[in-house]
Amino acid sequence: MELKDLTYLLAIRETAHLGKAAQSLGITQPALTKCIQRLEKSSSTKLILKVGRGIQLTEAGLLLCERAQKVVLLMQMTKKDLHALGTGTAGVIRLGVAATAAEFMLPELTHELLQQAPSVVVEIQVGLNDFLQNRLRENKLDLILGFLPESNSEFITRPLVEDPVVVAASQSHPLANIHPTPEQLGHYRWLLPAPQVATRQWLEQRLRSGGYAAPRVQVESNTLSPLRRMLAQTELLSFISRRLLQGESAGEALIEIPLPLVMMPRTFGWQFRSLSELSPAARLLVELAEKRWKW
Repeated sequence: MELKDLTYLLAIRETAHLGKAAQSLGITQPALTKCIQRLEKSSSTKLILKVGRGIQLTEAGLLLCERAQKVVLLMQMTKKDLHALGTGTAGVIRLGVAATAAEFMLPELTHELLQQAPSVVVEIQVGLNDFLQNRLRENKLDLILGFLPESNSEFITRPLVEDPVVVAASQSHPLANIHPTPEQLGHYRWLLPAPQVATRQWLEQRLRSGGYAAPRVQVESNTLSPLRRMLAQTELLSFISRRLLQGESAGEALIEIPLPLVMMPRTFGWQFRSLSELSPAARLLVELAEKRWKW
């Protein structure tokens, strides 16, 4: 049975007249008659009966119409869904996000995405760059929105915004507004990520090259953004995004310690394996970000 023939049968049920059905479909009555003949041949049963000047569906015809209505509706929905997937207005995006990007970039980006593609499902994993890159390498993520490594030939990268990393502390910290000497800086302990994290390695290398001692780490965490309140209420130092220096409440207010030696330039942007591998929905997300943050 062809979908077209089933659609024609439904038109016959609506009009109860071959001529009127043919007219509504924009075909000739003989063509419609051949359609019914094909259906009756394939189902080995009579589907319509002539009654006076009109027609009447047989029990088999009514049953086929009932099933045909479901088939036609399902195909219409399938066509609509396929169009949405093809244009990026539906589908699933597996997105890895750095904590800073999740806080300052993702809300605006997802707002724009869901306005244009309300059926898209976004699966978000927040983590450090090394973890997210491993997930991308294993094909467990489609995209990473985070800071871009200085040298990386493994993934395609698209820069979006600058996001320098600076030494930070509470606004009431003794080093506030002071360019600290090695002796002054060495007096305080640090809140830092694990030793294998690239930002911590960069910090330690720069401090040593400038004659400063390696930071004495007292608190170590796989993410620093949620710990701003801890930083604001202690005399710990940290090395975080400049965007995180002003929290939403006074209890999270931080200040940059002026130490240009260890101001780490950093760029946030996209990482993915290949543009051709991205789904239309993922490509739409990339395009929206690049329109919002024009590099």
